[in-house]
Amino acid sequence: MLDCKNWMKHCILLIVTTIISLIGNGQEYDLDYFRSPLDIPLFLSGNFGELRSNHFHAGIDIKTEGVEGKKVYATADGYISRIKISPFGYGKAIYINHPNGITTVYGHLKKFSERIEKIVQEEQYRREAFSIQMFPAPFKVPVKKGEIIAYSGNTGGSGGPHLHFETRYTKSEHPTNPLFFGFDVKDSRAPEIRAINIYPLNDTSLVDGKNKPKRFQATYQNGQYRLITRNSIRLHGLLGFGIESIDRMNGTSNTYGLHNIQLKMDDQLIFEQEMKEYAFHEDRYLNSLIDYETYIRRKRRVQKSFVEDGNYLSIYKHAKNKGEILFNDGQSHSLQYILKDLKDNSASIQFQVQSDKIKAESISQVREKVVKYFPYNQKNTYTDKNIIIDLPKGVLYKDLYFKFHIGDTLNNTISPLYQIHDHYTPLHRYINVAIKMPDIDPRLKSKALIVSTIDGKSFYPEGGKWNGDNLGVKTRSFGGYAVAIDSISPKIKPINIYPGVNMSGKWTISLKITDNLSGIASYRATVDNKWILMEYDAKKDLLFYSFDERVGKGKHDFRIVVTDKVGNKKEYQASFNR
Repeated sequence: MLDCKNWMKHCILLIVTTIISLIGNGQEYDLDYFRSPLDIPLFLSGNFGELRSNHFHAGIDIKTEGVEGKKVYATADGYISRIKISPFGYGKAIYINHPNGITTVYGHLKKFSERIEKIVQEEQYRREAFSIQMFPAPFKVPVKKGEIIAYSGNTGGSGGPHLHFETRYTKSEHPTNPLFFGFDVKDSRAPEIRAINIYPLNDTSLVDGKNKPKRFQATYQNGQYRLITRNSIRLHGLLGFGIESIDRMNGTSNTYGLHNIQLKMDDQLIFEQEMKEYAFHEDRYLNSLIDYETYIRRKRRVQKSFVEDGNYLSIYKHAKNKGEILFNDGQSHSLQYILKDLKDNSASIQFQVQSDKIKAESISQVREKVVKYFPYNQKNTYTDKNIIIDLPKGVLYKDLYFKFHIGDTLNNTISPLYQIHDHYTPLHRYINVAIKMPDIDPRLKSKALIVSTIDGKSFYPEGGKWNGDNLGVKTRSFGGYAVAIDSISPKIKPINIYPGVNMSGKWTISLKITDNLSGIASYRATVDNKWILMEYDAKKDLLFYSFDERVGKGKHDFRIVVTDKVGNKKEYQASFNR
């Protein structure tokens, strides 16, 4: 804790150094500026730029020896600029601005330090909400390098105990690799190459005589990678390449993303990408960087070494002719991939291809159920009898032969299943889907929502708003869409509380809450008609209140009301002694 005099000195120093840092370019990496956020050896379960579902990993995930409660330290002097608490994402998180122009982020925390916890709880009780965001004024909540700010946890979308740690440029909010700043992470292991994919990029392009992508598995023998193929690879026309690869680090069995990927042909650089810095608005371009269909079908992440027209990622350092290569000269060519991690450990694979000079006949593509051609660079709309599908400009990564058909009304829907293209094609932004329901019972209208499905069995709630007879929703996925009714209230399952229970030996009040379709929208819990802070762990469906001075000894009345996203409510009450 800083006393008043030192606090003023600290603030003045921060202001001066912040101004200095803003004058500079902010791109220098001082290897001694930050200390470790933990006081244990650093082993990572995830690295910067790693490919995740619909986004890049914005920081590093530091293992916490399989447990929660490790002390988390401020890595340098600064002030808390943001605190966010959510059942999702980073869970409990702290953002600290530093004088060098960097913001550090600490996520999935179990709890904050006593000083910060008091500030946060006061705001939660003032708003009567568990999920909050706070943006303290600059220098209002200063921290010193090495000060304990929190304890590691597993909150939010975390899949296990760890600390998510980020370094962002404060001015742009672009994340950059924390390991640039000299954190001690041991890595002497080279990347691994699993396969090479080759993609025809138009109707006349051929890979070994066929107009479809082909995967060539890689093997490691005698100190080098090579492709497993009996015959030479024969290519014709405009083609693109992709690589399936991972990285490793010392002391763990985890796999990581690559820092740098290069593709050369006949020793000439064709393509290069590097994960050094990016902007959050670029996240979903990841779905164009990878072979999205292969990921959805096979769970393999193949990174393409060519750039689709609607892909504006900034990680591409070089892409000659967008990485697309024309093969028609009748010559043999040497292709080479070179992969590097941040520690300059490298792996490479070289393979020969034969470029066929013979002109291929135009291939007639059988495009079943194609109803319209959608250019990637303009707004596109499709209208059928009872559905309107609107694709704003910037939604597609490349031109699309759009497919659509109307299926049956399923047992748990009240409209036909509208199959909007297929779920193997990614979308960058939201599209608008409106389903016309003129004959719906007015009593059911408030309980209606649009649901999506891939297999016709499992349904995901998309929500929806009424505009006359049309129920509309914004979505970022193609697939099957229909209207369903949710008239069932959420479920509340008490864990350790029931009428008349003696809670004097308990630390918490715990319950589980679930909903059958539309999802939990809100909950409100009180003791003796006064709001209490119940934390929500959404991945476990768990609500819990930790007893504090607000609930003393004696008899008390507990009440909770849970509401789903179409307004169905469930209430539970119990009197208890403490």
